[in-house]
Amino acid sequence: MKRFVRSISGRFFVILFGLLLLPLLLPFIMTVWFQFQEVDQDLNNQLQQRTDQIERLMQDQSLSFAEASQYMDQSLIQTTQYTSLNQVQSLSSSERDQLQQKGEITIDGAWLEPSQYIRQTETGYLVSTPIAGQRILDGLRTSAGIGIVITIGVAFILTWLAVTLVTRRIRSISEAAIEVTNGNYDVSIKEGGNDEVALLVENFNHMTEALRRNDHLAKDLVASISHELKTPIASIQGFSRLLLTEENSDKRQQYLTIMEQESTRLSRLTSNLVRLSRLDHQTIIERKRYRLDEQLRTCLLLLERQWTEKSLRLELDLPEVFVEWEEELMQHVWLNLLENAIRFSPGSGVLEVTLSEGKNIRVTIRDEGPGIAEPDLPYVFDRFYQGEQSRANEGHGLGLSIVKRIIDLHDGELTIRNQSEQGAIVTVTLTAHETRE
Repeated sequence: MKRFVRSISGRFFVILFGLLLLPLLLPFIMTVWFQFQEVDQDLNNQLQQRTDQIERLMQDQSLSFAEASQYMDQSLIQTTQYTSLNQVQSLSSSERDQLQQKGEITIDGAWLEPSQYIRQTETGYLVSTPIAGQRILDGLRTSAGIGIVITIGVAFILTWLAVTLVTRRIRSISEAAIEVTNGNYDVSIKEGGNDEVALLVENFNHMTEALRRNDHLAKDLVASISHELKTPIASIQGFSRLLLTEENSDKRQQYLTIMEQESTRLSRLTSNLVRLSRLDHQTIIERKRYRLDEQLRTCLLLLERQWTEKSLRLELDLPEVFVEWEEELMQHVWLNLLENAIRFSPGSGVLEVTLSEGKNIRVTIRDEGPGIAEPDLPYVFDRFYQGEQSRANEGHGLGLSIVKRIIDLHDGELTIRNQSEQGAIVTVTLTAHETRE
């Protein structure tokens, strides 16, 4: 019982029962009480009138009490004469004192006791009690008791049904939450309605759906990481075994070069994973005012060896533009996008980088490479996704995912599309947060 009272069901039951019972019970009790008072007052008046009639007959006609009583209908009101006050039972001391002082007293009946009217006369005390009227009062009392019991019963049943309905829905959510805690993300609650509980169920289903997606992504991520780690590690292990038995210096050098490349690839993979994990948990960026055009030129200088080896012709349109972004993160964006464009550009091709400022800042990078296969375009920002066709990535499929996350942190937009002839166009659109000087 104590546990029930402390539970949500118990508290809800008590509150709802009280709120439901009071509006039903109070009007009923007040109606019965006013009716009882009206009937009781009318009976008291009748008792006084009957006593007046008997006393008048006894005085005016010099009749005895027995003779005067014969003229009255004793079936409605019964009047009895007592010669001594001690014969009148159930009188308290205060009622006796009031009777002796005023000569009369009206005693209202209790729940199951009749009313009485007592008057002191010259020959004794006349006591009148209702008979038919008392039956009416008794009927009212019985009806009131039955009505109260029915009202309480109806309120109890309605409250119990309401509490059961609400707690059943909450209990289903609790049971589903336990399933989710145990790792079952496929659980779903079917619930209709437009109330708060239905909204809670809807949000719970959204949560489980998100958890289910995240669980699948996590499993895919672990599988992808395992696969990406397995390849370079297996390569390093294989060539290290060959080094133990190989005596040819040229081949040993070749093996060492491959092992170095694989270790570099492994190092880049772990660095990207750490960076991506950090970005996933980052919500605030440290904005700094700097010149975007100078940052783009710096990135091109850092990649000078790559684009000069391919004899690429640069076409730059970089007017002076000031921005307030996180400089280090945005430099990673430009280096990644420019490195991809250089990698897939043909020899002696054209690499175009343009910067424009209007309502937003827009950076566009165009290359003359093979472009991206149309089936791959919707997935280029997915983690570990590598196109199977024209621009198969030599990395691990994390570069563009990191770039997209950085752009999202800056509330920007990143789009990639193919040119009509050949090559890809990468467009970055961001808010400057600063006016041009």
